[in-house]
Amino acid sequence: MSRLFTLAVCLSLACGAPETKAPLKQATRRSEVIPSEFIVKLKENNGLVSSHVDTVKSLGGTVMHQYLNLPEFVGYAVKASDDVVEHLRSLPGVEYIEENMQVNASADCKVQEEATWGIVRTNVRPLNLDGVYAYSSSTPDSVIGYVIDTGIYIDHPEFEGRAEWGTDTVDEPSTRTDENGHGTHVAGTMVSKTWGISKISTVVAVKVLGASGSGTNAGVIAGIDWAAADRTKRKKKGVANMSLGGSRSTATNDAVDAAVKSGLVLVVAAGNSNFDACYYSPASATKAISVGATDSTDQRSYFSNYGKCVDIFGPGSGITSTWNQGPYSDNTISGTSMASPHVAGVAMKMWNKNLHYTAEQLIQAVLSQSTNDTVKDVQGSPNKMVFDDCA
Repeated sequence: MSRLFTLAVCLSLACGAPETKAPLKQATRRSEVIPSEFIVKLKENNGLVSSHVDTVKSLGGTVMHQYLNLPEFVGYAVKASDDVVEHLRSLPGVEYIEENMQVNASADCKVQEEATWGIVRTNVRPLNLDGVYAYSSSTPDSVIGYVIDTGIYIDHPEFEGRAEWGTDTVDEPSTRTDENGHGTHVAGTMVSKTWGISKISTVVAVKVLGASGSGTNAGVIAGIDWAAADRTKRKKKGVANMSLGGSRSTATNDAVDAAVKSGLVLVVAAGNSNFDACYYSPASATKAISVGATDSTDQRSYFSNYGKCVDIFGPGSGITSTWNQGPYSDNTISGTSMASPHVAGVAMKMWNKNLHYTAEQLIQAVLSQSTNDTVKDVQGSPNKMVFDDCA
């Protein structure tokens, strides 16, 4: 009997029992994760840090910090592959391993009173259009905006010198101005002093549509190509807005997707036909943020395209912004063309606060931070309203 009992103990405790790995704690907001960086907390101050450090180095990892001065928090931070982390989880004395995440200084918020409803809506979760828009004035201006449109009236005082001329793929010779007004309105929603979302940012005019508001896919692709190259040359982050569209075009969609892969975020209008956005380009481009429009009651605007190719909604009915008819001119118009730059402006704000994001991480952050289930009559679209607070 005694022999059988001893054998049973051996089988259960010492003979091949599976070892328990320390838990790997993952971030809730994946966009905040710093790739391949981890914090390792040990169970107690048991002198194991030095041996762990040697192990990390032998496996090809890098120890960034050692935590030795708090009796109840002893451990280290590493830059290491997933395979190395899996090995560390099996080492003795590890309580848990957590992904390293970005943190930011609390922003200095400025408050704009009597702001237009569209920018206010991007700043609140429940519908509350109280005229107050809060924004940070302390984040760096590290993100360039590109307005792929009819050009920009860059001398409008609302831009405060933060609008530049880029290129013209539609006029020969180039007119170097906005003869339509559409692009100026879009740029104003993105960055202008009064009507803009990202009030510290610079926008660049990429003119692909003429005075009538028309252009060609070939010219649009040339504009995308130019913007991607300019962003690379400037060595900055870039968000391009495309408040334009036509029938579905494989070439246009492929160019948009290639631009995102290169590091340029593309925000595009879903279209104004009250129809399935998947039939239009660039609204149907896989890697772009495709934006539908809402009115001031969170109702899908009657004209807005919809469906699975729409990614998010933004304010698009009755939007006031800069215009091209001389200094201090403005205009109030409607369209998904007006919704898209609200989202582009939010993307610029968000990237300025999170410069470690890749283009695709920024896109996911814009979508994941949105307000869910507030838009009425989405017609099969994701029910997401653009949102970004001051902080």
